[in-house]
Amino acid sequence: MRSRTVVVAAVVLAIVFAVSSMAIARGQGRSCGGYCDGQGFAGPGSGGPGLGVIMGLKLSDSQRDQALKITETYQIDRIKTRGDVIKESDNLRKALQTDKVNEQDVRKTYKKLSLIREDMLIARAKMMTEMKAILTPEQVKLWDERKAERSDRGRGYADSKGPRSGKWSGDCPRR
Repeated sequence: MRSRTVVVAAVVLAIVFAVSSMAIARGQGRSCGGYCDGQGFAGPGSGGPGLGVIMGLKLSDSQRDQALKITETYQIDRIKTRGDVIKESDNLRKALQTDKVNEQDVRKTYKKLSLIREDMLIARAKMMTEMKAILTPEQVKLWDERKAERSDRGRGYADSKGPRSGKWSGDCPRR
């Protein structure tokens, strides 16, 4: 069972590395550390604690295996969806940067991008609900505390010295 866990962890890390490399190569996350990429795409409050927080809850071997299985279930769709977000973000940027803006094209592309992001949010919420279901009441309490800490840290970052000092994405400094 340990070798399966190691293989699953290695595959997940390889996928995360590949997606991260692709995003960095395309220029995503520069300037503002992801905060200017749009509402719901990144930043505090984007759907709950990550797998690292969950794995830090002193899970039993059985819980850890279940958490990895849940993550694995959603991982492939998440990677595909991130690729769709990048593609549609490019399409929206192109639609907005033409000499003569076609309002219908912009609306259509923006709606498509919004639906993709909505699907990402729903999938993340479902995954977090499944994760929470495998936890003990004590672990759920600790998870909620850590989630609140992350939210507070993110708010302090955005409100003070962070790259996005304003409340709106238009307030984000440009390079």
